[in-house]
Amino acid sequence: MQMTNTLGERYLLYLRDMSKKVVFGSGAAGDYSQVLVTTSRKKSQKKFQRITDLRLNQVMNSGTEGYRRELDQEKIGNGIFCGVGILAGTYTKRVGARSTLRLIAAPTIYGQVVFEESGEAEITEWVVNYDIATALIGRNADEEEEAYAAFDPEASQTGGQIVQDVEDELDGVSTKDVGSVLALSERYLSGFKELTETSCERLDTPLQCVEAAIDARDNQKIRKFFFCPGDWVFFAPVPPGLSTYRALDDLAGEVGS
Repeated sequence: MQMTNTLGERYLLYLRDMSKKVVFGSGAAGDYSQVLVTTSRKKSQKKFQRITDLRLNQVMNSGTEGYRRELDQEKIGNGIFCGVGILAGTYTKRVGARSTLRLIAAPTIYGQVVFEESGEAEITEWVVNYDIATALIGRNADEEEEAYAAFDPEASQTGGQIVQDVEDELDGVSTKDVGSVLALSERYLSGFKELTETSCERLDTPLQCVEAAIDARDNQKIRKFFFCPGDWVFFAPVPPGLSTYRALDDLAGEVGS
């Protein structure tokens, strides 16, 4: 029997939405604002081993080889992801009386590539990177300022509003429509450039962006963004609870159909 506009359906949608926020916003799988670099303290390329120069279509068309790569990553708790619009750079964070430069190195929007044993693959869902926003919002406004600004039509757009606007539009985009996701990644970048008053340089690859960001933090001591447009494959820990969220999302889809 179809449940339409019932309390049960609304509660199911609530559980799904809360599960999504827990999975993608809790940091349980690590800090996704720096997901492209590992915490290795060794001065080696190991800190960049999550980054690839592969594009989404290369992985989607890799067939059973892609499935084998997925299994290899699962053994170490990772998944294969596609990031759209890679943003790396520095921002200022106040700790006590001191201000320090912090690093971001992550996709603005990302989705996990999931393979069938046959080699068929799909992006299950595109997700806005909450952790980048959290880091940059924390630098600019406290929770009270964000809350009041949301009700002031003359206030500048807040970090929370930037994320919400992108997410609302992303919800209506097909997972196969990478072009629309690319446009939303540009909107995300534009919003946070304006909010943080940070200049941005465009580079050709994710690795170039991350290396430039580390140099800006460690050597130049400047606040600056580096952006690489396009879709890029990376490896990263899979957030715990993701399977629960997907089960709720599938069930909500069946109920609403």
